[in-house]
Amino acid sequence: MHELWVSVESIKGICSSAHPMRVGTGFLVRNDSLSFPSGGPICLFALQSTLPLLPAKERMVDDRPTKDRMAHTHHVQCPDPEGRTIWRIEQRPMGSTTLAAPAIPTPSSGDLRIVVERIEDRCGEGMRIGHWALVRGSSLYLAQPFCLHALQATLPLLPAMSRPLQPDDWMATDNAVICPDPLGNVILRIEKI
Repeated sequence: MHELWVSVESIKGICSSAHPMRVGTGFLVRNDSLSFPSGGPICLFALQSTLPLLPAKERMVDDRPTKDRMAHTHHVQCPDPEGRTIWRIEQRPMGSTTLAAPAIPTPSSGDLRIVVERIEDRCGEGMRIGHWALVRGSSLYLAQPFCLHALQATLPLLPAMSRPLQPDDWMATDNAVICPDPLGNVILRIEKI
């Protein structure tokens, strides 16, 4: 296994994120967990584009492009055609990257908080009850390393849940999401502040 450093290499347009990504903005992937320097922010939409590649890049052993397409896949771009933020995925030796301690903003009205509510079995990524992430607009902040698989399960719901909902909308009352790992059964709660 490798750890990954994923960082903005270039921006071909204008990043329209609430906290625009800049060249050099990055995050760490270690053992399927994400960590952000100083806790974030990282754009949710850019992150969503990178997540499918990360488990394979962490585990890539054969780096010959003729053997594995992932060997020559080093870049991914955000889905905003006006921004075209290009992220580079760099493999590094495990444990070689040090990050500053997170400094998460205080949650405020309108923010979403993703909280580990319960763990029915055993989380292989080290998630604990009470671990949390903060969503403010299109920006994500992590108070501690957070399982990329659990986070990926919540991402499709976040844009809708951050907006006003009709009382009869299922998202107004059902705010639980389960991690896709059947060995962990980590239950996350998405709550609006």
